[in-house]
Amino acid sequence: MILIPEKNKLILSNLRPFIIAILFIACFGVSQSARAATSTVRGAAWLGDQYKYVYFDCLDDVTGNQLDVTGNLTPPGFLFYSVPCTNTVHHVSIDSNSNFSGDAWNYSLGLISFAGSATVPDGYGFNSHCPNTCNSSNSCWACYDPTDQKVYGWARVDGTEDWLRLDSATTTPVMNQNWDYLANSVLPGHGILPGDFVGDASSGLGWLSFNCESEFGGAGNCAARPYKVYISNLQIGHLSAPNWNYSEACSEGALKAVLKWNIRSGAQAGYEVVVNDDPSFATSTGEYICWSGVKTPSVASQYIIPNTDVNCHNLDYNKNYYWWVRLYYLEGEEYKPTAWYQFGAADDHNGLLDEQTNGDPDSNIRTFTTYRHEFTEPYFTWSPLDVLVGTSTDFVSDSQFYTDASPASPQSCFGSYCDYFWSTTDAEAVISNPTGVTTSIIFFHATGTTITLRLTDSDNYVCSMFTTLRINYGLPIWREVKAE
Repeated sequence: MILIPEKNKLILSNLRPFIIAILFIACFGVSQSARAATSTVRGAAWLGDQYKYVYFDCLDDVTGNQLDVTGNLTPPGFLFYSVPCTNTVHHVSIDSNSNFSGDAWNYSLGLISFAGSATVPDGYGFNSHCPNTCNSSNSCWACYDPTDQKVYGWARVDGTEDWLRLDSATTTPVMNQNWDYLANSVLPGHGILPGDFVGDASSGLGWLSFNCESEFGGAGNCAARPYKVYISNLQIGHLSAPNWNYSEACSEGALKAVLKWNIRSGAQAGYEVVVNDDPSFATSTGEYICWSGVKTPSVASQYIIPNTDVNCHNLDYNKNYYWWVRLYYLEGEEYKPTAWYQFGAADDHNGLLDEQTNGDPDSNIRTFTTYRHEFTEPYFTWSPLDVLVGTSTDFVSDSQFYTDASPASPQSCFGSYCDYFWSTTDAEAVISNPTGVTTSIIFFHATGTTITLRLTDSDNYVCSMFTTLRINYGLPIWREVKAE
């Protein structure tokens, strides 16, 4: 028989709930089965000085014989070393419906569930904010709304049945930074990266902070304890095309497209883009208009056509194009791809709408459309070349335009195919026939003055030409007079 000293009995008594919990998890696993996850939630939150860190994935758990970790030296006692995700297996994720599932873990409280069948304290009053149904019928307790970037609903401590309200009315609500972190930051002035959470959830156990940057109402406390909860897997949050405006088409040609993407979460190490005039593609058989091939290592966030890639053909005028992108991330030293994301397929990436930057001519959200033809080429001359204040100067257009029938070949402007508008920076100048091929301008001020011809074709494609002239005073006329 082994005798156990009284002081050790006390330690074992304190450890008993923790040991039972570990044995239960080791034998039976976590109680909440994970649904198909699109977002893997990682990192740690802070539940005050008493309970300290809450870990959102067992890979992040800090347990074992690490004497420099405060949590290992406080009740329930010294934690015996455990390889992460061996005894305690838990994960938190967000599925394709934007609903949370899984469990977080705290060394004092045990598992904290983000989904279950019990009715939540507010009777699912938050469900109107969820993109899809979140209630007891699908074992949902919390959701993420990508339109306002906020988290709604509840989590619950399994052992004590204490509820944590995730959408508590605080100065910094629980939010997740989307792709647009510069224009729409969840914590202005802090540069929170896409995929990072901020804010505080409330409970009877204290406030649960999701990011050290958002402690004290956003003042931050990361110097004292750096931590955050974040989405770890690489995802795309927003696509846009063709990102080629009138000014660029005027100066560099109409047949160009800049395909852009933004990261919603994770770290990009490469990319691959496919463009086609059909809603499907196959890189193995050459069924595409343009294929970038795998570009690694690269953190580029755009792909430009035309380019020098051997498998990329030029675009054509007035044509609708589909495009896809997949990104690559590093796992160890190996590059691994995400799923393909299709432009305009909002259901493929969290309901965030993609952007057609030059409208939607064919009413198909999954395509971008090239311009019908090249843009106008305004050009003009003037006489006399020496422009004087108070005298009339003639400006004459010698411009060109393009048509659908000949989209790359210019024709001289005539008839109603070209509309003219002349203007000048001399606000008091007198402009005769400002919408004609020829205009006469009488300038009022002797200074550097800009004259602009704005030329519009029958498809409302607009380009401008301008020049700056030095307007001078006329010299006085001298004549000799015979003395009398």
